[in-house]
Amino acid sequence: MNRVLMLLISGGLAGSAVASPMFFNSTTFAGNAAVRDAWLGAIGITSGQFLVDFESISVGTNVNGLDLGGGLTIVHPSGNALVQSNASFFGSSNPIGTRAVALQEVAGTITLNFTSPVDYVGGFDIDMPGATLRATFADNSTAQISLDTTGSSGDTAEFWGVWRNDAAAITKLEFIGTSGGDGEWGLDNLEYGAVPEPGTLVAIGAGLTLARLRRRRR
Repeated sequence: MNRVLMLLISGGLAGSAVASPMFFNSTTFAGNAAVRDAWLGAIGITSGQFLVDFESISVGTNVNGLDLGGGLTIVHPSGNALVQSNASFFGSSNPIGTRAVALQEVAGTITLNFTSPVDYVGGFDIDMPGATLRATFADNSTAQISLDTTGSSGDTAEFWGVWRNDAAAITKLEFIGTSGGDGEWGLDNLEYGAVPEPGTLVAIGAGLTLARLRRRRR
């Protein structure tokens, strides 16, 4: 298997009655697009319902505990999750765009909480010193994956994603043990949401078809 794409199926064996949540993790910057495509393909969507890329948030804003959209909040033990645009705040590594949220490296836990449980979550870690990413689901079950240490400068962000599959919806993600690097790391382009119900997809398709017919008649 290509080392760029690391797909882990946690908490169950192939052929079991209940499918397990799925984790995706790119181990290189160059592999990000392929891993994100695989994550989206497993979910059956073309893009996330919500995207937080931090580009419209002023530099220096502390987003700790703020609702970033769709009920997502980031909680850091120090109470600081600052939007920054300079690579010096990410150990000389670059955000995906021009801005990302900078997080101090800590031995404790940095949490992404979802007041409205979601089916999938993805994002990019920047200058990550290595950590455990643990997902908690609505039935209080958990599953986790180890995120590797990224490169130390330049374009080094790496994509990770979680898809609940047939497990309960996701209520939070925890980054555990983000310490031992150069002091700060970051998160960027957080993508998450709920998979539309089949009936919703049919209705959307019917609406698009009707709109096309009206345009043709005009």
